[in-house]
Amino acid sequence: MSSQPRLLNVGRMGHCHALNFLRLVPRANLLCACSPVQEELKWADEHLVPHGVKVFDTFEEMMETPGLEAVIICSATPLHVPHTIAALDRGIQVLCEKPISKSVSEMKALLERADANPNASVMVAFTRRFDESYRDAFLKIKAGAIGKPFIFRSHGVERMDDSPFSHQYLKNSGGIFVDSAIHDIDLALMFLGEDSTPKSVSAVGVSTVFSALADVGDADNAVAVCEFWDGKIAHFYHSRTSAAGYHNASEIFGTAGKLSVNLTPWINRVELCDGDGFLKVEPTPSWYDRYKLAFVAEANEWVAAVLDKQPLPIPLRSALTSLVIAQAFQESLRTGRRIEFSRDGQIKDQESQSKI
Repeated sequence: MSSQPRLLNVGRMGHCHALNFLRLVPRANLLCACSPVQEELKWADEHLVPHGVKVFDTFEEMMETPGLEAVIICSATPLHVPHTIAALDRGIQVLCEKPISKSVSEMKALLERADANPNASVMVAFTRRFDESYRDAFLKIKAGAIGKPFIFRSHGVERMDDSPFSHQYLKNSGGIFVDSAIHDIDLALMFLGEDSTPKSVSAVGVSTVFSALADVGDADNAVAVCEFWDGKIAHFYHSRTSAAGYHNASEIFGTAGKLSVNLTPWINRVELCDGDGFLKVEPTPSWYDRYKLAFVAEANEWVAAVLDKQPLPIPLRSALTSLVIAQAFQESLRTGRRIEFSRDGQIKDQESQSKI
């Protein structure tokens, strides 16, 4: 049995998903793709059409393609929820890029809608869960290798990109925590417990290169801490201004030990020692270079879960918790205040709650 997915938007993320589903997901058959952007359609004409993939310039037209069973949504973030709802209403399975929404209330409404639909499901594409190193660390924790985990610490830096596209992207990204650190917030829930409820969050940051971000309460380098009601803590540092390349590292501390993942950002196992006397390793150029195999694993496991009618690898409710924490970080960064939560996960301060 195979799934018949379609791809919505063949931009930056769409390229990755399209080629993976075309070549590396044997239980899926990529039927069609769409984008309103002419440059993206030209790319699709060259890379997808020769393989029998139909390409459309409107979402509505593509939705009429016979045989659709699943959809990968990687359109602009404001369109994620309406596109997801349109798919759910047709009984079509959804894999949606993060964040599925920047609005907590919108995300809650989508969760209720998905829970009420027995014929279709939604998974948010938190790719790092499918990385073999993070998965190995998770299995070691499940086996009791470090006892009970109680602190998660992550470090995520992206190569400096001063292009006009980057400036425009960051302006509309939703903020460094919602756009970037949310991947590591999801990892914190994976390692510390999907049902962990935030007790308080606080964040600080600076705008070292992208000074305009400070005007909207954002930052290009930021640190945040989340305290959970069950006594666990998550610490995050994220940067948009790395000089060397991309680096994502994590540490999980437990009552009987510690696990570290990718503390040295090697692109491979090659080391160079030359005449200047230094041992050199080449860093990972980009987030995709670091996680390209995880994207393939994610696609295959999502397809398998859908076809075999198994629980999705990432529960949608966990994605809601990640968004709540990320938006609370953004509010703390903007206001300088510590954001506190009740035991049921509700923000205590009404003014802050209204902003999130």
